[in-house]
Amino acid sequence: MKTQQKQPTPKCYTSRITIKSLEGGGKHIFVQCTIMGQKHFMLIDTGCSNTVFDSNTETFSGIRLHEIKDSGKNYSLNASIDDVKVGKINDFAIGRFKVNINRAVFISLEHINALYESLIGRKIIGILGSDFLKKYKAVIDFGAGKMALKK
Repeated sequence: MKTQQKQPTPKCYTSRITIKSLEGGGKHIFVQCTIMGQKHFMLIDTGCSNTVFDSNTETFSGIRLHEIKDSGKNYSLNASIDDVKVGKINDFAIGRFKVNINRAVFISLEHINALYESLIGRKIIGILGSDFLKKYKAVIDFGAGKMALKK
């Protein structure tokens, strides 16, 4: 008779989130991350299908980026995006949660950063989308101002 091996319980990592109210209504959620030793802020957007990073940020200047070759345009953020690249981020962390992102998507977030810089006084390095949130079983607790991730 075989004994069933118990699956290891995923480790849970909790990080503080920042919820900002914007003029005209609406709330936007941000989380601090560390990429290659540098601290940045990311927007958490559950309605965004893919996590994306800002290709215009100096933090990524040492990463080798490859263009995505396909016949159609990529659509995201309510716009058509022509210049989409992929690369690998070896040192990505949200609090004590650390992963390598083997296929990170890079686009220009220049138009979004212009908006956030005027509204909240800071730029973001990327948008944490539902692909990442689902993969790492994210739970966002607005009341406690925290997000939990599991791996």
